[in-house]
Amino acid sequence: MAEKPRLIGIILCERVLQDVLRRDAVSCVNIYNGITAQSFPAVVPLVYAFAQISGSSEGFEYQFKIADNSGRVIAMSPPAKVEPLPSQFMTHKIISAFSGLAFEQEGTYEIILYVGNEALGSLPFQVLVMAQQPQPVEA
Repeated sequence: MAEKPRLIGIILCERVLQDVLRRDAVSCVNIYNGITAQSFPAVVPLVYAFAQISGSSEGFEYQFKIADNSGRVIAMSPPAKVEPLPSQFMTHKIISAFSGLAFEQEGTYEIILYVGNEALGSLPFQVLVMAQQPQPVEA
């Protein structure tokens, strides 16, 4: 029986570059720790979810979901299939894109990775209102 894949990590970023010749060579550009917004709803035009998962000798299906602090899912990627790897020591590098992602309010959101119908792990993501800059006092 094959061992269940194990989550190594999740990253949110502005762009993911994958080498054409070496498919295992991936670069994540402009990694997000969270976002600040001047007002709500705040819309992020395009964001990528990238995860690394331990090698699996069997294929599987994955999906990313984004939930607000009450657990309500506000966005989800389409399910995608992953082919098995030739070695358990290799890692799966999975990528999904979210276009026009809207956050209705400030708070902590969760980026959850599902393998099959089971949550494999998550990444907390902060959405904050931008602090107003104090205006200089004219004399």
